[in-house]
Amino acid sequence: MSEQEVIKHTKKVFKSWSDRKIAFGNKIKEIFIEIFIIVFAITLTIWFNNWNEHKREQEQVKIFLTGLKEDLKTDIYVTKEILKTYDQYKLLYTYLSNLDKRISPNKDTLKIAFQYLNSTTFLRPHKSRFTGFLSTGKIMDIKNDSLTQNILNYYEETIPALQSSEQFWLSQHELYVSYLIDNCKDLDNDMSKWEVLTRSKARYLSRILIPWPQLTERYNSVINEANKIIIQINKLYDNK
Repeated sequence: MSEQEVIKHTKKVFKSWSDRKIAFGNKIKEIFIEIFIIVFAITLTIWFNNWNEHKREQEQVKIFLTGLKEDLKTDIYVTKEILKTYDQYKLLYTYLSNLDKRISPNKDTLKIAFQYLNSTTFLRPHKSRFTGFLSTGKIMDIKNDSLTQNILNYYEETIPALQSSEQFWLSQHELYVSYLIDNCKDLDNDMSKWEVLTRSKARYLSRILIPWPQLTERYNSVINEANKIIIQINKLYDNK
């Protein structure tokens, strides 16, 4: 009901009350009817506005969740590619950690190893959509509490745990490369680099760079938790 309609019916209440020509019983009856109309109309208006607001909120939630699903799919794809890269790192740093200054290396194998020595990889999660939605306080508009909790856990626990492991690996890689650069007399000469990397400190650092179980487990945790959220979103909107 518009404000003008409320005013109109309110005036009718006062008019009926002050009209001496209307019997007292009829006044009460007319006043009751007008008040009922006002209350009913206001209640209906409030309900309709709340319904519209709820509908709008849930439309925004759907847009967020369907977009989030695509972000998670990308995270899963990238994470799987990173795990493939770490399989190569395992071979690389196992090989480098076993270099022996008493045994001349195969120069072709050594050259291939050095080509990959400067490469690193880490996950750049797609989280801007989540961060924006969280900052508006709308995350609690998601009606599925389990889904909400899983999303929060993914971005605030699973991803940070992985990043902690990644940061350690990257810091050790930086130490390894710095040691090589600081001690190698000729960086363009593979045998000169080989001489440095057969030293005990270099071999120790290369062993640390062999991907350890916790690191791969945390990458797999990203995949598993992201898939769990995708399944819940699909169930929520009957998608496959």
